[in-house]
Amino acid sequence: MVLHLLGVNLPENKIVRVALTYFYGIGHKTAQRICSKFSIHKTCKLHELSESQIQQISMELSNMKIETDLKREVINNIMHHRSIGTYKGKRHAMGYPVRGQRTKTNARTARILNGRWIRKEGFGTLANSSNNMPSSNPTFKILPFFIQFKPFDRLLPH
Repeated sequence: MVLHLLGVNLPENKIVRVALTYFYGIGHKTAQRICSKFSIHKTCKLHELSESQIQQISMELSNMKIETDLKREVINNIMHHRSIGTYKGKRHAMGYPVRGQRTKTNARTARILNGRWIRKEGFGTLANSSNNMPSSNPTFKILPFFIQFKPFDRLLPH
């Protein structure tokens, strides 16, 4: 059986603190804190909870920022950094690692995670244009804030 709680399907044979991690934005620490707040022991499974305990947990979760609210906040933060043209925003837009990791090797995860914002917004780095250009020559789409991006301006004397 499956327990449907706040739009997330939770398997009833799971331990409560493990099942709470099925929510986006709740990790092991937060799940443990919620269980200790309502005095749910470590090995309690979802089907062993009473109806009042399930109501208490759902009230606690409804007061937290989880699932779509948290995803929306993360996307808004990334779009804010991109719109004001910060270094982090430019790295997100290009699909590079954001927090100072190396890019010569081992940047595959950043290309996957940061690249999904590019694909979601429709800002591809390479696009085949069919109007007046042969299909063998790819053209680059440039984002508006890249026009102002000049990384070596500080090095040049004015």
